[in-house]
This record gives sequence, C-alpha cells and structure tokens, in this order.
Amino acid sequence: MLLNPSIALWTVVGGLLLYRCYRFLFDRPPNFPSGPPRFPLLGGYLVMLLVNYKHLHKAALKLSEFYRTSILGLYLGDFPTVVVNDLWIAKEVLNRTEFDGRSDLFLARLRDRNFERRGIFFTLGPHWKEQRRFVLRHLRDFGFGRRFEELEAETQHEVTDLLEVIKYGAKFEHEQEFVTGDGFVRCPDVFYGCLANIYCQVVCGERFQRKDMAVLFEMGQHGLVFQQKGDDYGTILSYLPWLKDYFPETTNYRILREVNLKMNDFIEQLLNKFLASYDESHIRCFLDRYIREMKESTPLQGQSFTFQYDQLVMILWDLLVPTVSGSAVQLSMLIQRLILNPRVATKVQQELDEVVGRGRLPTLDDRILLPYTEATLRETLRIDTLVPSGIAHMAMENTTLRGYDIPEGTFVILGLDVIHHQKEAWGDPENFRPERFLDECGKLSLAKDISVPFGAGKRLCVGETFARNTLFLMFTAVMQNFTIHQRPKEPLPDIGKRITGVVTSMEPFWIRFEPR
Repeated sequence: MLLNPSIALWTVVGGLLLYRCYRFLFDRPPNFPSGPPRFPLLGGYLVMLLVNYKHLHKAALKLSEFYRTSILGLYLGDFPTVVVNDLWIAKEVLNRTEFDGRSDLFLARLRDRNFERRGIFFTLGPHWKEQRRFVLRHLRDFGFGRRFEELEAETQHEVTDLLEVIKYGAKFEHEQEFVTGDGFVRCPDVFYGCLANIYCQVVCGERFQRKDMAVLFEMGQHGLVFQQKGDDYGTILSYLPWLKDYFPETTNYRILREVNLKMNDFIEQLLNKFLASYDESHIRCFLDRYIREMKESTPLQGQSFTFQYDQLVMILWDLLVPTVSGSAVQLSMLIQRLILNPRVATKVQQELDEVVGRGRLPTLDDRILLPYTEATLRETLRIDTLVPSGIAHMAMENTTLRGYDIPEGTFVILGLDVIHHQKEAWGDPENFRPERFLDECGKLSLAKDISVPFGAGKRLCVGETFARNTLFLMFTAVMQNFTIHQRPKEPLPDIGKRITGVVTSMEPFWIRFEPR
C-alpha cells in the first residue's frame, strides 16, 4: 500500500520542524560548558526564572549542581553566557584581560536620558580605558582611591552629625521619617545623608547643610529602588526590551526609569552649578578637572562621545548609587548580623573600648590596632555579598577557560555570593565568624581573606578603598557610642527574606541604638 504523498510530505515537514526545534533547544557553541536548554526569546533565562525567580544567583547554583559543573553554559536571550560558581576560577577570570569586556544590557542603558551606553561601569574599549584612567587618577587626589586626611576629617564631621541625629532625634521635618527621639532609627535610611554628603565632598568639595539634606535621603531611596527592582542578570528588559512598551508596570520599567531620571536631575543640578561658576584659573574639585578636560579634549576616533556632559553625568551616577545606597545597605545588613550574633557585637565594643576609649572618634590610624573590628567588616562583605553576581563581564576574543572554548562576545557572570559561600574555600560559610580572618595571635591575616567583594583586576571597583574606609569610620563610631537592640516584640531578622536585585538588600527596618 502506497503512502499518501501529502501525508508523507507533512511527515517530513514535521520531522524537520522537530529536528530544528531540537537543534535550537540544545545546540551550543563547540566545546561549550553544559547547561539548560535554550528556549525561544529568553533562552536559559526562562529556566532560571522557573528554578528561582527571586534569587537568580541561587538558580544558577542549582543548575550548576544539576549539571555537575562549576562553569555553567546557557543562553540569556540570544547571548551565549557562562556562569562561574567556583572561587579559584572566578579569580582567574577577574585577572585575565580577555574577559574585561562588558555586556550591553538595557538595564544599564535606561540610566541614561537618551539610552546611551555611558559611564565607566558598563562600557568597554578605548573609551572606557580613557575615562577610567582619568577618573581614578583625579579622584585619588580627593581621597576616593587612597587615604586622604582632609576627606577623613570631613567624614568624621559627617559621622558626628549622624551620631547626633541618632542620639537626639529629628530636628528637621524630613528626618522624622527615619528617626525618633528615643533612639529608634530606620535602616538603611538613617545612613543616606552621611554617605551622600561624603560623596559630595569627594566630587565637588562641598556639603549639604543638615536642614537641606532631604534631597540626599531621596537619592538614597531612589538608588535602593533601582537596586531592588533590577535583578543581578539585567532583568527581562535586557533580553526583551520591547516589553517596556506593553508592560511598563509588570516589567518595572516605569519605576526604574522614573528613579533614574530623578537621580539624573540631582546630578545635573549639581553639575550645572559648577559649570556656571567654572574658572579655568581656579580648579576647585574633581568636577572642575573634568569640566576642564571637556573643554580641551576632542573625541576619540570612532567614538560618538568621550569627555562630555552626558558622560560626566553617568560617571557621577556610577559613583553615587554604590556610595550612598550600596554602602547604607551593607552597613544595615551588618547590623542585622550583629543582632543575630550579639557575641560579635560585644567583642567589637570591647576592642574599641580598649584601643580608642570614649574620648574621641576612631580614626583610620586605629585600624591596624582593631583587628577583630576589621575582620567583622570583612566578614559582612563576604557573607552578605552586596552584588551577588557581580557586573557581567564579556569575552573580548575567542579564548578558553578550564578546557572549554569561550567564543568572543560571550557573557561571563561570576557568582560572587556563591563563591563566598563555597564550602571548599570557607569551611563553615553560613556562620558569621570574623575569626576566620585572624591568625593564631589574633591579628588580621590578609592571606586568609580570599574574598573578592569588589572584584579584581582591571575591573576592580574604583570605590573599594573609599568604601572600606567609610564603612570602617561609620561602623566603629556607631559601635563606640551605641549598643544595638531590636525593636520590642519584633522577631529577629530573617536572613532568608533578603531581597536579590542588582544588589542583595532587605526591607527597611527599625532598630534601637541605646547610648553607651
């Protein structure tokens, strides 16, 4: 019996379609790491959402365990991607220049008014190198990349104001939102003003008076919204940006765009003030140095922008959000850890009392004499890794990684939170134990700190020294002057309720600082 030609034709067509679907789902570049199938539109990002949509870095870990690999291969939308969940492999990636590229994600572009790719965090190539070199060189002169006595003095001034706000309560209307007269404060909000004023000291050499600081607290809150409403893989908008036109609320596009434009407004107001008073014969601060370069430089060949106004706005954005919102969240997560580990808080205070006393604020000179306190800060940077998946790198050329072939243009994501909880590296990673960074004599051992909370290599966070110094000065001052208590009748902090966005954070919470 002959087969009906039409049936045979449709059988062949169906077989070809099934083969094509199979190839689409499971094909990957030659010798690429194993991982989940590639679904239409979203690729393996859909699988990650199904595994754990709240914490994508944990979804990546589950998939790595399923495929029995520390280097997971998948597609994010149309982009081939590898996720590294091993400390030693991650360090190798961070120190290899062929992985110094940055992925072009929409989440980064929506920060800019014209959706351009600007700043220094999310750019690459000669433009990035030129801008990063300039920023590092000139910000160092104002204390952002090294110790600077004038900035330390200004930081202590801001810390003193912070202590007064906590101790005596609200003096101005905007402060009533996050502080009461009986020592109760809301974290992370209470830290925004102090951190934002330190930021302003660095970039423009000026500070806001306490009565005018409402805008600084707003900037901190806007930065936190951006960090919470995004995700550590760039959000679905980075793979299907057209969704913003149809689902602006569901995709969080509307609120992300709104808070970014408000932060741009703040930065532009600050910048315009300095443009209006710029005098080339009197360079006052980092902003003036950049403005001078804007007026004197010409764009690099093949670059649509270099030293110009919009680029400066994004550089200041890159510095503002982690400095203010990021540091405030990190300090707040440490406070939660101390509530759960009162033994650590007691030991920190005992060390401060023995070394510094109560007659003055701690300084950076005290740091070497406060090993347990410094170890506590390093432990919170490890256990509460602020940026759980880092900022995605990109392979700049065809290369290899631990026997796998990595094509040019591949996204490379480092599971920083995962590697900071890797049992092979830390032994008891879930325990908050500052002693892991101390030697047998109780002194700080830098050799034992194999964590990379700020990255490494040429993509090392430009604000690492500034962040470590500022956190040290704020944390020690608070612990020297106050004992931390949770709000009566409230449950202990639940670490399992942490929020994973661009950064790890938590819902704002109230805490009591009892004067010592």
